Amino acid sequence: MVRHLSGILTCAAVVTLSSASSTRADAIVVTKHENLEHYTVNSPTPAAESYSPFFTSHTDGIKPFLPSNGWSPLLTAEQPAVQAGTVGATSTTPKKSFSFVGNSTLAGNWTDGNGIPTGITLSFDAQLTITAISLTPGDAPFLTVPGASNENASGRGIGVTSVPGGADDINFVPQRGLAFSPVTVSNVSFTGTLAEPGLTFAPGNVSGFGVEVFASGVFNENLRGMLLTQGEDGVQDPGEETIGFGLTSGTIASNLAQNLNFGPYSPGPAGGTVPPPDPSGVFPRQSGPFTLVVSASDTPSGGGTIRGFTLGYDVTYDISPAGAAEDADFDGDGDIDGADFLTWQRGFGVGTDLSTGDANDDNVVDAADLAIWRDQFGTSSSLAAVAQIPEPAGAALFAIASIAMFAASRRQS
Repeated sequence: MVRHLSGILTCAAVVTLSSASSTRADAIVVTKHENLEHYTVNSPTPAAESYSPFFTSHTDGIKPFLPSNGWSPLLTAEQPAVQAGTVGATSTTPKKSFSFVGNSTLAGNWTDGNGIPTGITLSFDAQLTITAISLTPGDAPFLTVPGASNENASGRGIGVTSVPGGADDINFVPQRGLAFSPVTVSNVSFTGTLAEPGLTFAPGNVSGFGVEVFASGVFNENLRGMLLTQGEDGVQDPGEETIGFGLTSGTIASNLAQNLNFGPYSPGPAGGTVPPPDPSGVFPRQSGPFTLVVSASDTPSGGGTIRGFTLGYDVTYDISPAGAAEDADFDGDGDIDGADFLTWQRGFGVGTDLSTGDANDDNVVDAADLAIWRDQFGTSSSLAAVAQIPEPAGAALFAIASIAMFAASRRQS
């Protein structure tokens, strides 16, 4: 039975914004997941035959590998088109251009929809490199997906071999594996205007890409093992963080499964062709570089293949009320006094938020924040603090602060 694995994107957000009356910008962190997959259609029609984010052609160099979910090999002078089963094709760099048209809302606490606010479009590029490696001296493997039984089969997943047309398993003897680079993000762009009234949107970033699930259709957890080593440099160094699959134990997680699904990020059953979600193979997000090598097997040639994996990543941005009031109550005790001045003084030039002296929420503690403290000195903190004529004590403190600020600037120059 042929099983198709279709991509899925899920998101969750950590949000502190509770209402439009908040006076500060609130950092939104949206966690998303993207499945990279490899699967076989086994169709006599070449154009519909095989899909893979890892390779561009079949072993005969004729039948195409169509990109899955937008991922496709990056073609540059340094990274030419990778042909599956070609000697020397030791690595490939899949790349994808993402674009999300936001549909999340304040009413949904920004956790509804795709986690990008309505009216905002997020786009960016992401890429990573996958390389065949061997821990056996003298062995020089290359990436391959040669086909299992006939010319219309694209194999069981991404594997390694040293013989054209060889087995597509990642073997135990010689001990082989895959090396994953960190995911590089570029061209991050937030465009559009926030649809929610009374709020202001500030662009953030896309970061924290890391693998959370590996999928395999042939890996036998009861007889074989694979080891993910974080920060691997080609040598199994003691003390490096590890994750164990099958029979293998690790310092982070042990005896995890590699099933033909993406755990909680799997799309679930679809007409009986997709295995149900299985969380047994999920592990803490691991950013590259890292390696995945065969560490145990019932037979010398036994190992497994990688049919796909799930990448998790974070999208961040800020949302604040339009025209948010300025606030110099840095210590949050309900009034603006000398203690708040001392907070500003300590944070001058280094602070980035309200608790360190940022009164106007521009993420910088400077003279503008001191001026706001001066205007609000002697008042009670409120959501709409109004300018006040400084009392003598406030004026004196402001003068002292001005001298201190001038002296600090002279020292820095």
